[in-house]
Amino acid sequence: MRSLQKRPIKISVVAKRTKFLALLMLLFCSCEKELKEVVYSDFTTSDFFKDVKSAEQALWGVYEVLAWDKLYGQHYLLYMPGNDTERFARQDRGNPDDMLANYQIYEDNRYVGTIWQALYTGINRANVVIDKVKTLRDKTSVEADQKALDLVIGEARFLRGFMYFQLVRNWGDVPLKLSSVVVLDDLQSQRTPKESVYQQIEKDLLAAIEVLPEASKVSNAAKINKGAARGILARIYLSWAGFPVQDTSKFAKAAEQALAVVNSGEHALNPKIEKLSIGAPFDQPFPQVFKNLADKVYDLKESMWEIHFSFGIGTRFDASTVGIWHGIIQDTRSKYKRGDPRRYALPTFYDSFEVDDTLRRDWSISQFKIDKDDQFVAEDRNRLRWGVGKFRRYLIQNPSPDNNFDVMNWPVIRYADVLLMLAESINETSANGGTLPKGATMDKAYEATNRVRRRARNLDPNLPNPTVDLKGGGGSDFRQQIRNERKWELCFENQRRHDLIRWGNLVEAIKATGEAMAKAKYTWPHAYFPAKNIEDKHVLLPIPFAAEISQNPDILKTDASNNGYR
Repeated sequence: MRSLQKRPIKISVVAKRTKFLALLMLLFCSCEKELKEVVYSDFTTSDFFKDVKSAEQALWGVYEVLAWDKLYGQHYLLYMPGNDTERFARQDRGNPDDMLANYQIYEDNRYVGTIWQALYTGINRANVVIDKVKTLRDKTSVEADQKALDLVIGEARFLRGFMYFQLVRNWGDVPLKLSSVVVLDDLQSQRTPKESVYQQIEKDLLAAIEVLPEASKVSNAAKINKGAARGILARIYLSWAGFPVQDTSKFAKAAEQALAVVNSGEHALNPKIEKLSIGAPFDQPFPQVFKNLADKVYDLKESMWEIHFSFGIGTRFDASTVGIWHGIIQDTRSKYKRGDPRRYALPTFYDSFEVDDTLRRDWSISQFKIDKDDQFVAEDRNRLRWGVGKFRRYLIQNPSPDNNFDVMNWPVIRYADVLLMLAESINETSANGGTLPKGATMDKAYEATNRVRRRARNLDPNLPNPTVDLKGGGGSDFRQQIRNERKWELCFENQRRHDLIRWGNLVEAIKATGEAMAKAKYTWPHAYFPAKNIEDKHVLLPIPFAAEISQNPDILKTDASNNGYR
């Protein structure tokens, strides 16, 4: 599936790609339905777009980019700069992965370049689909085909907006390319102000939401649905409202989108938390929402949108590192196969959980490993090698034969996140003097937060509990409570760093964690390496030299400092 990854991208981000791989392989939404066959199609844009089927095939070529090892398969998932809850497994070895993760960041870092290239490849593919399918739709008179083609366009616009969102929140001002038609002047492009990029992202997602089906109508687990798109748009608005743009009017917009998800009735927290059947003495209760990832069971009510992975016959090109390089330590010689985490939970994060929140703490942070004899044994706290407990390869019934790749999906957005975004956006709208959308009240904000808190303690999310529930009148105290809940609930799901950035306290949090680690006697040089390296400039990444600047020097015309890296 990823054969195109091996083809070098030799021109700038706006270069036209006339050929790309169309992917037709995903599981149906229900685990009872059968797996679709893999279909590969290498085509030219001039002759491929003939009907609805070909348009849908081309759309899978856009989805496919997200699963590349350059993005959620490996690089973007694992190597981006860290946060205050975790440490990267490798420290100060001079490798591009540990340098990026530990804030030793330079514009010639290989992974900064591969992530940038992959995102623009996806955007270019989306532009081709949008332009070609619009032309095809205008020539179609069959109403059913028109609706189907409108949906393809809507999904492509969502994916384009989603990938631009990853660019703008990591690089700030970036080139904005919205057409598949390339003229010579386009090959030397400048950066578009981030405010304009956000505006285009908003247009794309609102257009997509108009035509996307609800989750209950989606036949494929990896296809975006209306609720998930609204949740992603709420996430975008919160980023837009925070640092560095700080357009606080967008807090109310985030509340509107999150509230629409809640009111739709399409999504809910999965309340099932049961003791595991293997792993004694570490077979504690574990949430079904994460066990589903290992079982390949799709629950779009909570895990609203996932990046799909699979392990084909004799190939790992469709597979991911989720559960292997982002999971629990498992000896390669065990029957459960290898687990070699790239990120480990910090003891200071472990100690931050509330005294009655041990269930969520222990399913999130693995205090054990699996040895060569298949035994589950305790891992010494002082070794700083506690793995990520949410993603457990040993729960996969038939693990792949590959040491490093398997079939576990990546959950891009969960309903728990939407509930916490609803609470935050309501509170921040009120705090900034904004006007709340109809139906958005402080009571709803507290109830949304309390549902997450109740489920974390294996209680009915929908039944009030005076010993667990938060209450009050909003404001700064509630702001901190919500931020804590996001840290505990969404840990290791790649939200924390971006939360800290938009809250304006990334550098402060990283340095404070370094001080806390030292106070806890973790004083060796690399116990928590990011605190020694982080600078104010690290809220953004540099435009990559080899992947962009060397071929497009005009990209630095509006900022010769390259986000402060020169």
